[in-house]
Amino acid sequence: MLRKINAVLSLLCTCLLLSHAGFHAAWMLSMGAIEKSVSKLSFVFIGIMALHAITSIILAVLTHKGAKCKGKGYADLNKQTYIQRVSGILLIPFTALHVLGVVGITNPPQLVHAILPPLFFAFSLMHVAVSVSKAFITLGIGNAKAIKAIDIAVKMLCAVTLVADIVGFYLYVV
Repeated sequence: MLRKINAVLSLLCTCLLLSHAGFHAAWMLSMGAIEKSVSKLSFVFIGIMALHAITSIILAVLTHKGAKCKGKGYADLNKQTYIQRVSGILLIPFTALHVLGVVGITNPPQLVHAILPPLFFAFSLMHVAVSVSKAFITLGIGNAKAIKAIDIAVKMLCAVTLVADIVGFYLYVV
């Protein structure tokens, strides 16, 4: 049951992230011509993301508690799971830095500001790219063909969003 709840939280985060990242890409690429206001939805997103992160950590601990590693494992078959976990863990400090910067609590040097946000965008969208199909599988939505199509579509959407965010960021923000 906890896995299903986490999968729903994951899909909510995905929708909120893609809309947030997409809007900000459009805003940056338009050089600020699109009006931007502080949205309360961003703070809802942070709360849902925190719940998702906490639930994911609990599930990871419970899954591996008492497990013994036998042999080499299946590294190639688990590549997406490793990417999902590493990017998810990296998102915790990067999200904190992002939020602190957006609300004006931190103001890093220009070089740091030129590097950290694009890394944050990359980790966020990489995490989504490998996670969405797993959430659908956990929830029992779709067959193998549909899951594969969703996986490819989400990866393409994440790649396009990442490029738009990074280009917009360097053109308008930095």
